[in-house]
Amino acid sequence: MDDTIIATTLFLLQVIWLTAKNKLSDKHVFTWIIFSIGDVIVALGLPYINEIAAKLGISYMRSLIFKITFLIILPLLIYHTITISKHDKNIKNLVPEVAY
Repeated sequence: MDDTIIATTLFLLQVIWLTAKNKLSDKHVFTWIIFSIGDVIVALGLPYINEIAAKLGISYMRSLIFKITFLIILPLLIYHTITISKHDKNIKNLVPEVAY
């Protein structure tokens, strides 16, 4: 459990460092900070998550964490796909303008 807390804390520090160095855009900083703080909270609450999993009838705690993570990451991936599609359309419109 201590390894998990150390790893999640290092991830939080990395996000803060990347934010300070302007490697992450302001649009996405909030999302990554929330995720990294959530990771630290999950690492600190692993015994409680095990109890919650048992009450939900899930015998393997990591399965519960995987399911929750999947439900969080899937909408994020869809959001980024939509953003990339919008940028692709904008680039296709800008190319002829720049050519003129």
